[in-house]
Amino acid sequence: MNPFADKNCVGELSEKEIIERIRRNFGSSMPPSPFGAGDDCALVETSSLRKNLYATSDAVIFGRHFDASADPRRAGAKLMKRNISDIASMGASPVAALTSSIFSKNLSIEWLDGFCAGLAETAEEYGIKLIGGDLASVGADFFSMHLTLLGDSSSRPLLRTGAVDGDWIYVTGVLGGSLESGHHLNFKPRLSEGIWLGRQKCVHACTDLSDGLGGDLKNIIPPGEFCAEIYANSIPLRSLSNGKATLKQALSDGEDYELLFAINGDCGNFEKSFFSAFGYVPHRIGRIVKADKDSLGEIFILDSKTKIPYEGEGFSHF
Repeated sequence: MNPFADKNCVGELSEKEIIERIRRNFGSSMPPSPFGAGDDCALVETSSLRKNLYATSDAVIFGRHFDASADPRRAGAKLMKRNISDIASMGASPVAALTSSIFSKNLSIEWLDGFCAGLAETAEEYGIKLIGGDLASVGADFFSMHLTLLGDSSSRPLLRTGAVDGDWIYVTGVLGGSLESGHHLNFKPRLSEGIWLGRQKCVHACTDLSDGLGGDLKNIIPPGEFCAEIYANSIPLRSLSNGKATLKQALSDGEDYELLFAINGDCGNFEKSFFSAFGYVPHRIGRIVKADKDSLGEIFILDSKTKIPYEGEGFSHF
């Protein structure tokens, strides 16, 4: 659905009317002031939080993260879900969110209603309170909404750092072709898995896969004399309309929103425990190993005959 229109646009409303409309669309996911919008700040009752407080911020921008073919509800849901994926990768639970919107005066009111409804429905699904935000206007045909998500946990934080020599590398699901398949809008963040992984002492490092395996894997390779060896035949590839995603797509496409993590110890026992919790086994795709001085921090792709350094990157905005 095209977000922009010639009539029934937000430019026909005052700023207060737009804010009130957004608040109505957020429904019960936005508590009354001072715990939601209405004052200069929102109050978060710290007595309800557990040991650690987490914060992340991400955005969706029309023309970058979705286009006119996307249902506005799915676009709104994506904004919340991609932030939840970050919280999940640290082993935490989402609690509360603030939004900041920038859009043009020709933004369709109907489209904005749908976007906010999708965002609110996802917040309700995951028990997240929408506690405030801001908005500003710019020139024609522009929409973005940024979201800051707060989370908490009583477990130790899962970090990107912490992997050691010999750790096994896992991923929770299939990769590649996210845009072509529509997965970039329809994914489900691995929140339950992230919380569970945070409680397992054998898990040394974790991150979410938003920029492609070839980019995000580098974030968990420990500094110093290490590299990652990835088994080409073990990388799970997404099914597409014309077959399977390619290895190159899995490495570079991005927006898979799976969890990538490193564990140490008995893989069999770990996989049995994971299966008991979630009904599937994560994909073991490689290992952290010592490297020679010319291959520190690199990724190597292994098959039955060759070991080739991966020279590409993941997705980059620049």
